[in-house]
Amino acid sequence: DGGGWTVFQKRYEGSVDFYRNWNAYRNGFGNLSGEFWLGNEILHKMTSHGDWELRVDLGDFSSPMVTAYAYYDSFAIGDH
Repeated sequence: DGGGWTVFQKRYEGSVDFYRNWNAYRNGFGNLSGEFWLGNEILHKMTSHGDWELRVDLGDFSSPMVTAYAYYDSFAIGDH
């Protein structure tokens, strides 16, 4: 595919509250070794140049485990 993937959100156990205001989403929150949102400002800077794709992986970790993903061939975050 020509390159790696950048994980900009991870949620899996509910240890981080994602019900936050705009400033939190702009700046990012959480811990990269756990649950986090990387930050809209960083995503805007990254996606302002070049071509970017988005893949969203979803999982329901109950038994039996169900996974799915959505793929978009064009992705960018605008400025605020």
